[in-house]
Amino acid sequence: MVSFAFLAVLLSACVTGGPATVTRAMAVSGGSVVVAGPPGYCIDRAVSRDKPDGAFVLFGTCAALSGSRAAGQPASPALLTVSVSSGAPDGETFAESLPALASFMRSVPGRAALSRSGDAESVSVEDTRIKGDVMFLRVRDRSDASDRPVEPEYWRAILRVEGHIVTLTALSPSEQPVAATDRFRALEALVRAMRAANKGSTAD
Repeated sequence: MVSFAFLAVLLSACVTGGPATVTRAMAVSGGSVVVAGPPGYCIDRAVSRDKPDGAFVLFGTCAALSGSRAAGQPASPALLTVSVSSGAPDGETFAESLPALASFMRSVPGRAALSRSGDAESVSVEDTRIKGDVMFLRVRDRSDASDRPVEPEYWRAILRVEGHIVTLTALSPSEQPVAATDRFRALEALVRAMRAANKGSTAD
C-alpha cells in the first residue's frame, strides 16, 4: 500500500520565472543528485533552489537564458522543471508502487493533490503510462493560472534517483505553445539526461 506521506513528496512541483545565469547541470541534495537537462536546455539559477526539505530546478532554453542563439535550443522548446525530495523507498518497492500510484492519481484525493487550487474537479488525468520504474502522467489542470503563463495540460514523470523521489514536468508556455507529443519527447529526454547524470540510479 502506498502511504499518503510518500505520495505527498511525489507530487510537488511549481512554475515561476525571472532573470537567470546559464548552467547546464547542478548538484543538489548535498551533492547526492545531479540535475541535468537535455541538449539545448539550461538551468535558471535565479529561480532554482536547493534546500534541506528538497530541491527545485527550472530549465529554459540555453539561448533564451544566455541571450545568445549560439547557446542552442530545441526546435519546440518546452518549459521543464525538476523537483527532488528525500525519502524514496528501495528501488524494487518504488517500482512495485507505481500501479497503485497511477490509480491514486485518478482518485479525488490524487486529483486534488495535482490541482493548483486544491480542487479535484479542476483536474483530469488524461493518460498514465508506466515504463519500467518511471511513471508518466498527462494532466489537465483547469485552475486559474493567471500567475503562471503556461497551458493547462502538461506531462509529468515520477522516478527514483539515488534514493530520492524525482518529479519531472514538461509544460507549454502560453505565449509559445508546444504540442503534447513534443512535450512528451522533451520529458523522455529529461528522464534520459537525469539517468545519464546519475548512472547508479537504476541499480540502487
